[in-house]
Amino acid sequence: MKDRKMLMRVLIGVSIVFLVAGMAAMAQAVDFSIGGGAGMAPDYEGSDDYEVVPIPFAEAKFSNGMYVQLKGLKAKANIIPSNIWKLGPVYNYRPSRSDVDNSKVDDLKNVSDAHELGGFGGFQYYGWFANVEFLADTGDAYDGWHATLKAGYNWILTNWVFSVGGSTSYANGEYMSTYFGIDGADSARSGLPTYDADKGIKDWGVDLGINWRMTQRLSLQGFASYTRLIGDADDSSPVVDEGSENQFFGGALVVFTF
Repeated sequence: MKDRKMLMRVLIGVSIVFLVAGMAAMAQAVDFSIGGGAGMAPDYEGSDDYEVVPIPFAEAKFSNGMYVQLKGLKAKANIIPSNIWKLGPVYNYRPSRSDVDNSKVDDLKNVSDAHELGGFGGFQYYGWFANVEFLADTGDAYDGWHATLKAGYNWILTNWVFSVGGSTSYANGEYMSTYFGIDGADSARSGLPTYDADKGIKDWGVDLGINWRMTQRLSLQGFASYTRLIGDADDSSPVVDEGSENQFFGGALVVFTF
């Protein structure tokens, strides 16, 4: 707990530094974008029941390569004045696991919504991109952390951009036991067997995206992803066995730039 609190202080301090640096970038020319749409996502990680989710979008992009962006439930900022290198803070809202469609999983103790804070870093060069992201729970939802590595390529064809990428994620023991493990009390409530989920690589995935610039100011974006839960997060977990280790997400949004 002491180490976790120290980590949170460091992350908050770094975020303040990033915010100050971002404010300095306001002297640069900036493009503002705003939009939104909707998507389909599992109602919990490992579920085979899907629900409609809103996808808000807002972005301020500076001429020196810095930006602040909100997409879906995640906000991040690149504070490096470069069109190649990326580095900055990330905030992500993770919805609670409660009132889900699966009756047995719904009988497990509720996992509250999580406010995750961390950072990301990477590069984008001649269409190729790669980044790593680290996020930690700032409250007591799961009291742990996870990290994701993603890489891919963007094809730019006049008014079209096509994107393909791959990713993999690692989670610590607290994250895994919260979302994929079952203790004695949960077993008694749900009838599911006990299960100890340990730290490790929890998934791999592929992503596809398309961006059609319909006019100078209006664009249409679409994306889809497939994630395969592995390790202690596969269907050996009763939570996932009640649903599916195959996870899908897709959506579309309209973005207006001014």
